[in-house]
Amino acid sequence: MVVRPVGVVEPLPLVVVRPGGSPVRQGEPCAGMWRIETGLLALEAVDAEGRSLLVDIVGPGDTLGGPEGQPAAWTATALRPSRLFAIGPRDTAVALAAQGARLTWVASGFAWFPVVERVHRRLTDLAARHGRDVPGGVLLPCALTQEQLASMVGASRESVNRALMGMVRAGTVEIRGRGRYVVRAPLRLVDG
Repeated sequence: MVVRPVGVVEPLPLVVVRPGGSPVRQGEPCAGMWRIETGLLALEAVDAEGRSLLVDIVGPGDTLGGPEGQPAAWTATALRPSRLFAIGPRDTAVALAAQGARLTWVASGFAWFPVVERVHRRLTDLAARHGRDVPGGVLLPCALTQEQLASMVGASRESVNRALMGMVRAGTVEIRGRGRYVVRAPLRLVDG
């Protein structure tokens, strides 16, 4: 018989999250770590003054959560139905390292690039990781308001709007309806 200390929460082997549900909440103890099998979740951190940062959008193959009992750094909210599978303690270290590498990539964008490039990098990244091929490019996996995109890149909505309009004029991004973006692949010459 296995006896567990009182107050220790075992992560469920499978968690199904409906849109709008939050399996991880900023400041609350994590129940463990999960690998996302299906779905899409937005990771949002809010500071003491109420400012919000849309840290990332994660999906299949990404991990979510943190070491058991540790406070979560952000709230994860399902954008579409999501299935999460618990990962074991040995995989937790690898998952945490991957999350750290991802956060370093995000932070470097804030530090090193102007707004236009930050917007382009985030759109291209979302398209590559979670997008769907459509005629003319890759459709992002979810609608993003300019406010959400501004939160993802640490800029004002007005700056993001100017960046998007420049990308539309340059032909690198197409806007298909409210908050729906298609990232166009650069043309390649083919020897024939």
